Amino acid sequence: MLNALCHIHDDSSPLFLMFHGYGNDEHEMIRVIEAVGKHDQMSYISFRAPFEREYMGGYSWYPHGCGAEERRRLADESIGGIMRLLDSPICRNRPTVCIGFSQGGYMSLRMVLAEPTMFDAAILMSPSFVGGLSDDELERLMHSRTRFLLCYGEDDTTIPRADQCRIRECLQRTGRLTYRDYPQTAHAIVAREIQDIREFIQEMVTHAD
Repeated sequence: MLNALCHIHDDSSPLFLMFHGYGNDEHEMIRVIEAVGKHDQMSYISFRAPFEREYMGGYSWYPHGCGAEERRRLADESIGGIMRLLDSPICRNRPTVCIGFSQGGYMSLRMVLAEPTMFDAAILMSPSFVGGLSDDELERLMHSRTRFLLCYGEDDTTIPRADQCRIRECLQRTGRLTYRDYPQTAHAIVAREIQDIREFIQEMVTHAD
């Protein structure tokens, strides 16, 4: 069972399912969503990845350097437990958004692939992405209702440029992609990105109404 921190209001506000990056923990995305919400109370479940980094501390969703198939397998193992949690009454009948940074961005995309009709939006912040999407996976995204926000720093060398282009091209084919990049930004989260996420969420809520 994954560890998680929850803050859920019993109302119809969006629920954010949050996935941190490599070497961090569940508090990373709480800081992000609190910055996005400013003074608003945000409903979220922030998950801690299952693999603890030896010596360095922090956690990861999959070991550094593992191949595309192993990433998929390990991510989907975690997602199975998360989906069972989402069947609870308080998580039903409200807008649901997956959001994550780096490895957590990859996890957010895997969530949509696991349940293409469940999520209103996925916010992918500098997602790691290796191996591309299979034809079956791309077909699932084409038939989903999820809106995507994809963000990268222009100087991000942690995620190879070819991988960045590949995921952007795949998501553009859905017709539901908003893409943002940030000058003089490496593999990091910046203030402009927080503002873009805030505007994306506001537009999503308005569109739903």
